[in-house]
Amino acid sequence: MNSTRTLKHFSLIITITIVIFSIIAISHKNFIFHTLQTTKMAAAAVAPNSTTGFVCMWNGTKDGADAFVDYGSGNTNINEPQKVNIVAHDIRHLEPQPSLAQDGYELADHVTELSTEEMLAGNTPEGRKLIENAYYAECKKIIADITKAPIVEPYIFRIRQNGAHPRDFGTKNVANKGMTSSSLPIAHVDRDRRTLRDGIIEYFGEEEAQRLFKKHKRYAQINVWRGVDEVIKKWPLIFINHAQVPNWDYDSHMATVKPINDPRVAIRGQKAQDSVLKYADGYSYYYVSDMKKEEVLVFSSGDSDAARVVPHGAFWDDKTADDAPTRRSLEVRAWVFFDDEE
Repeated sequence: MNSTRTLKHFSLIITITIVIFSIIAISHKNFIFHTLQTTKMAAAAVAPNSTTGFVCMWNGTKDGADAFVDYGSGNTNINEPQKVNIVAHDIRHLEPQPSLAQDGYELADHVTELSTEEMLAGNTPEGRKLIENAYYAECKKIIADITKAPIVEPYIFRIRQNGAHPRDFGTKNVANKGMTSSSLPIAHVDRDRRTLRDGIIEYFGEEEAQRLFKKHKRYAQINVWRGVDEVIKKWPLIFINHAQVPNWDYDSHMATVKPINDPRVAIRGQKAQDSVLKYADGYSYYYVSDMKKEEVLVFSSGDSDAARVVPHGAFWDDKTADDAPTRRSLEVRAWVFFDDEE
């Protein structure tokens, strides 16, 4: 009898405790969320296969109007980005390894024939020609070997470098022309559904593009990204996996920003809008630690199938040393058309 009373008493205490904690959770939702985030990050800080840091995401506009950036005047109505503290998981330690087909991103080994100096010389006419001839061919083979896609057409490259500290970033320099070649820690996709089609039409021409759209159900912009000299210790690339976010789509989870007087037009062609990621519960974050120049990341940066596109950006790793070298990278983007079974 005493044991029965004790058990009932214990059960009552447990029930009351659960009710109390439920009330506290409702009344202090923000505090509990912050605590859980802090706890998760503290655990991740000591885990060998993850790190902590932050990436920036969409945070609305100052006036509630459609977002714009005027690169000519420096004006913008965009709020300071939302700084999202994250736990980033190291792709090197994942098993099985992520694949472009299943996850939208993949780490691959590739030794390029170009030297560091040749890869960094893309701003000169001779250097540009070398990259467009020799390195485009390498990237085309990388993508074709991974995807087995019948059409792979590299069409643009970007050279970026970033040695800045997080305090140097913000809305104040989003419209700075000098920042267009830097690696802003703002999560984005390169092409949404609209700008993907627009870019293909501009490159192939209206008639050929419509023929390709009709023949291939899926098409995408696939990027090949690499460091060009030092092992990457600062501002590594982060991939945001949205597979666990219900009904994720461009329209619901990306914000559009209209570029005005955009200096990038000369490089990438016309683009009606840029797409910045909105935060959502359920995102998971992946990066590659100490990435070497003999490695490349291959990923979908714009996709007719929204489930396969990968929001990405540079992220700040809390473990970054004060003397970490400037990150310098070369990225090639290609139009890719897949067979129907893909």
